[in-house]
Amino acid sequence: MEIGKTYIVKKDIFDFIKGEIVVLEDKGYQAYYGEHNFVFVNEENQRKWLVLRDNEEDDKKLYYNLEEYFEEK
Repeated sequence: MEIGKTYIVKKDIFDFIKGEIVVLEDKGYQAYYGEHNFVFVNEENQRKWLVLRDNEEDDKKLYYNLEEYFEEK
């Protein structure tokens, strides 16, 4: 996923709703916490965060399969 690109949510995930259009505003990795952080902005100009932790099996599965949840528009 690239910063500045627009994505359509393909499946509900956390507080992201299927069909919602979001722009990836920022992303990063916090090594101390082992977290992959994504910041999105939706059409209503609301920020939404996606935090996936390395020590959580479900989060790791999501991180390696983000294309199942977000499609580039």
